[in-house]
Amino acid sequence: MQKYLSHRHRWFVLALKQEDDAHYCAFMPLKVSTYQDEKTKLFCDEIRMAGNYGADYTGFLCRPGLEDEAADAFSAHIGKENWTTLTLDYFYTASSRLDRLLGAFPESQFVQTSNERSNADNIDNTICPYVNLPESWEEYLSTHMSAQTRQKLRRFVRMVEASSDYRITHATKETIERDLDTLFRLWRIKWAERKGSKVDRLITLTREMLLDAFNQGTLDVPVLWYQDRPLGVLANLLDRQKQTILFYITGRDETWTTPSPGLLLHGFAIRDAIAEGYRVYDFLRGDEDYKYSFGVEERRIRSMLVRTLSGRNLRNCLNPRSIEYVYDRAVELHKQGRLDKAEPGYRQVIHTVPSHARARYSLAQLFDDKGEHDEAEYLYRGLLATMPGAGKIQHRLGDSQMAQRHYAEAAETFEALLARHPLLSLVRYKLGVALCATGRGEEALSIFTSFEDILSDDPDHMRCKLKAQVAVIRLKAAMQTLQQDEVPEPAQTPVSIAPPPRVLVPPKRTLDASVRLPTTPPLLQPSLPSGISAHLQARPNKPGDAGSRSKH
Repeated sequence: MQKYLSHRHRWFVLALKQEDDAHYCAFMPLKVSTYQDEKTKLFCDEIRMAGNYGADYTGFLCRPGLEDEAADAFSAHIGKENWTTLTLDYFYTASSRLDRLLGAFPESQFVQTSNERSNADNIDNTICPYVNLPESWEEYLSTHMSAQTRQKLRRFVRMVEASSDYRITHATKETIERDLDTLFRLWRIKWAERKGSKVDRLITLTREMLLDAFNQGTLDVPVLWYQDRPLGVLANLLDRQKQTILFYITGRDETWTTPSPGLLLHGFAIRDAIAEGYRVYDFLRGDEDYKYSFGVEERRIRSMLVRTLSGRNLRNCLNPRSIEYVYDRAVELHKQGRLDKAEPGYRQVIHTVPSHARARYSLAQLFDDKGEHDEAEYLYRGLLATMPGAGKIQHRLGDSQMAQRHYAEAAETFEALLARHPLLSLVRYKLGVALCATGRGEEALSIFTSFEDILSDDPDHMRCKLKAQVAVIRLKAAMQTLQQDEVPEPAQTPVSIAPPPRVLVPPKRTLDASVRLPTTPPLLQPSLPSGISAHLQARPNKPGDAGSRSKH
């Protein structure tokens, strides 16, 4: 279990202690998965057994006699978790544990349905055939097999043991990779078409689990060979404590008919199991016809699904183990431009954890992308109230104000930011644009010309400097026209920003002298003189990321 869970995410184990006992008396391994509802676009959490899709039997472990107490304690805790769906798969029908768990989720508040899965081959996966092994191989042949099958198996066994062309090997540290390669190559040939796009993932996960079992000494991989040609491979899990062999997966050469690789491999595996003292050979889920030729009995398993009536998580909050998953998924959707799916994710994270600053910042950027700049401004202001020194957020706030044509407020925002970071060339340029848009031409001119006092080969600075030089020419021409028309200039208070010291900033890279800014149409007409513009860009980046820098 430890090795299996180490490859999984968002799992947890419920453990029960009695008040008068320092030792644990019951365990229930669970995991959380998350999906996005196609109709509501809300993210929903599912709690399921940790072994689902990897194990054919699940449930919880407990000391004998404590089944009801453990079920009540575990179901009470599960009820406190946030989830939409609770999946309880592969419980023994002979046990009362599943019914006890389900009793904590009444149908007046939840929907309970069977979770049995059908398949195209009409195989009943609620049936698990198994063989109770007798004391000897001969007794097994005489009591469990039909006369025809018994005769065939004996003949095949003699053929293999008497021939130098046939042999059965068992995986070792030196051959396990080769033998698993053979197993999955043969398995893929038969199942790839039916499994479709899932085949590679199924092989990866199964191989990972089998290797863990092999390294723990709980896996046997017999291979039947004809000369150097592999005819079939089994992967059998070994439960020595319960004296049980569990047949997990097989691959066989479908072009080979006689002797039957499946009959031989299972026959030899059963013979070896009896010799080593195992009491059960379990074929696990599925009532395929070939299993019944080995004289099996049946046990049944049961799967149930519990769902909230609302179709949403309990308490309308994300499971704590899913918060970062949902946030990361929302960011990915945002980057893909799927804003209708990203927004609910950000909102759910914020609803669950109101202090989640990255979700608030990302949601604000999403509002900017949607053109809802007033909503973005509200979020940026809220973030700055708790993080007043966050320059990137303040920069975004100024951009949102500019997009709403709140130029005076934007000028205040950019001025405050520039006072703390005088070498932010893009902010300096945008401050000039905002001042110009508010009619404060002299102050805008002062800001644009201040680029000449900064010595830097930084490409961003050079681009802003070139744009500022163009702005100076246009602005002076506009101001001269106003003077000729005798339009009085209102008294203005100079911007209280001291010119930055002459600092030589090392270049990020050599700037090609031929670099020129692309011609872009003004975004803020008619408030600005022709040719002066501010290109505002927002992307769904996290605060502090290098990639979140705005570019003009």
